[in-house]
Order: sequence, then C-alpha cells, then structure tokens
Amino acid sequence: MSQKFIEGDTVYIPSSLLPDGDSYSTSIYKTSVTQTKAKSVKVLLRDGSNSDWIASSKPHKNLGIAIITIGDFSTEETLLNPLAKSILQFSRLLLDDGSVTSIRIRAIGELGAWWAINQSAYSHIIFIGHGSQNDIFFAYGGPRTPIDFQRRVLSAAQTKKTFISLCCETGKNSFASAFSAIPACGHLIAPFHSIHGAAASQFFQTYMCWHLLYGKTTKVAFNKAASTVPGTDIFRLWKDGAKIA
Repeated sequence: MSQKFIEGDTVYIPSSLLPDGDSYSTSIYKTSVTQTKAKSVKVLLRDGSNSDWIASSKPHKNLGIAIITIGDFSTEETLLNPLAKSILQFSRLLLDDGSVTSIRIRAIGELGAWWAINQSAYSHIIFIGHGSQNDIFFAYGGPRTPIDFQRRVLSAAQTKKTFISLCCETGKNSFASAFSAIPACGHLIAPFHSIHGAAASQFFQTYMCWHLLYGKTTKVAFNKAASTVPGTDIFRLWKDGAKIA
C-alpha cells in the first residue's frame, strides 16, 4: 500500500491534535510532513521541532470550503441565502477567509465556468438548493441529473472532493448512487428526506466540527453528526456508488 503522504508534503492538521493546541490562533494549522511510517506521520511544529506520531487519517492534503447556492427565484431570500450565510459564517470560524468562498448561481453553465477555474482550491463542496430523488433544480435549465453534473461541471476535477448536498432527497439512491460514482466525488453526504434549513445548518456545523476540529474520518464524523440531527435517519453517506452509512 502506498503512503498517503511523503516527507515534505504540505498538510493541514487540526490544532487540537498538537501540543498546546488551544493556544493556536486558528483551528487548522498549515505545516509540512517531516517523517512517515505505516499509517502515521510526524509534522513540523511552530517551534521547529517534530510532533509525536499522528495517524495519517488526521491531516488533509488540501483544505477549502466552497459554498454554492443554486438559485430558484422563489425561495432565495427566505431560505437559500440565509442558509448559505449561516454555513459561510461558521466556515469562517474554522478556516481563514482565503480558504472559504461562497457563490450564487442559477444555471449549471455558470457552475461549470466557475468550477473550471477555481475547483482545485477546495476540498469540500456544499450545495444549497432544491432537489429531488433524481436531480437538483436550477432556475435556468430546470432539473439537472448527475449525468449533467459530470458532463458539464465535474469532468474538470483533478482531485476527489467531499460533496455535502443540503438539497432535499438527494441522498436517495437514484441521485446519490450515480453522483457518488462520478470520479471527482470522493464522498457524497446528502439528506434522504426533505430537511428544514435549520436542521441542515446544524448537521453541517456538527459534521465539520468533528471532521476538522477533532480530526475524525469522514465516516466517523458523519455518524456523530447524523445522530444529533432532529428526526430519523435524515442523512446518508455515499462513496463510489454505494451507501456506506
């Protein structure tokens, strides 16, 4: 099995995992790998010394959050934009401003144009909009299926991303299985049912706390977050066309 990291790699690691983690000014510390073995790494600390061995599942090779609001003309001011603002402000508490962006679009062509230029900077992609078990709705062009996303947007991706869809029902098999099988998708997290905007915001915040602040894997962070959202089995986690949680 090949190593996830090699010596000299730039990584992002939760400050909470480092000595005196509470004294860091940011929740995520950018540093470099100094040693590797099996499934562990050592990283360079701010005083120039090496850290203790840290599980290689904890650091991230790239870290950035892109919040994409997909407009519908009718609920943007009352639902979509307020939800996007809550996700944006929370994300800015986790990462520096240069690692977080929020855009508003109404057509899949707009998303494709933005994606081709900017996607390499972001590891986590958040979709805010309206969905169904088959598609996500765009104000211009109407429903768009996973095939549309792969053909018009995601073919340009160089690395796999974690996609978090806050669009209703996109965690169901028809949409989620096909979308999570797209090569650009590392994981897809999406609601199985309709979901209230407040619950969607709560889930995102809880998931990112476990995943980024405490360095939990995608699956562990998902399970912890999913168990706290009001309701029953609202979210699903998909990878490579299969539901894994």
